[in-house]
Amino acid sequence: MKHVALVLGALLAGAPLTARATVFEDGNSAAAPPASAAQDEALPPGWDALSPAQQEKLAQIDEAGIQAIAGKLDRGEALTADETLIAEGLATLMSAEFDSKLTYQTGDIKVGDGLATLHLGEDYRFLGPADARRVIEEAWHNPPGEQPLGMIVPAKLSPADPRGWGVVVSYVEEGHVDDADAASIDYDELLTQMKEATEKENESRKAMGFPAMHLVGWAEPPHYDQSRHSLYWAKELGGDDGGENSLNYAVRVLGRKGVLELNAVSGMTQLAQIRPEMEKIYGRVEFDDGNRYSDFNPDIDTVAAYGIGGLIAGKLAMKAGLFALLAKGGKFIVLAIVGLFAGIRAWFTRKKE
Repeated sequence: MKHVALVLGALLAGAPLTARATVFEDGNSAAAPPASAAQDEALPPGWDALSPAQQEKLAQIDEAGIQAIAGKLDRGEALTADETLIAEGLATLMSAEFDSKLTYQTGDIKVGDGLATLHLGEDYRFLGPADARRVIEEAWHNPPGEQPLGMIVPAKLSPADPRGWGVVVSYVEEGHVDDADAASIDYDELLTQMKEATEKENESRKAMGFPAMHLVGWAEPPHYDQSRHSLYWAKELGGDDGGENSLNYAVRVLGRKGVLELNAVSGMTQLAQIRPEMEKIYGRVEFDDGNRYSDFNPDIDTVAAYGIGGLIAGKLAMKAGLFALLAKGGKFIVLAIVGLFAGIRAWFTRKKE
């Protein structure tokens, strides 16, 4: 129920709840409206996904009821069956409302200007740069950062859902990365250096009003695939605001002039789920002709000032600043309550008359 507590906390901290009280105070049943009524006043996205019981309970809840449920969750108290229906129903509606404003693509996706192709098929969906940034900053509550190339998400799960996850795709062109040091890196020593750098970066996070993030350790030790010129590892991150630790699962695909970055962001409890997904996605990414690692021309191309160790330590991501430490789950997007329930209010009012 932790994700439900986060959603309710966002509701209570966001737009006024008096609008919701107006919507629900008549206590009428929330059974599905007639087809004609639904056409006149469309209900919010996600309403049809609720069970009849959830619809009925949401029709009766008021601000005091929401406050009471949130208080119990904050104190770690168990919810009744009815309270659980209400809390999970609100979480569903909020996720669906956010998701309805995103534009998804499927199939073969070109990223950059002839840079690379993502072969996503029907298993995954792609969000363009603007939508990806909206998820990162609004739904996952990260500090503003440079706009990525996009985001890969599961075909059947919204990144705004508390169970959702996404792979942020970006590219940094700082030269051809020599992989000669891949076999000689001391990853324990590197982890210590990364922890120190993360703590220094927290000063900037706090100055921007965001909680500090701490590098707990490797969730997956670094591995380098010499044949594919690709690197992957995973970090566990913890925040001062409590809650579930975040997972950053990173893949770096080396190219002719730079590195294609894929960062999966989720909660740590999703590691077992994310690991096989990243293995699938890893094989669906390729540089286009002219940008592959093998296309490197030492006579005209620049060599990066760092090797594989520098990629893991984050020197490549330093250009993106705080964007290098993405988190998910600390806070949930605060949606406009009046807009979210406008359709419900209109139907309830009409039914009462």
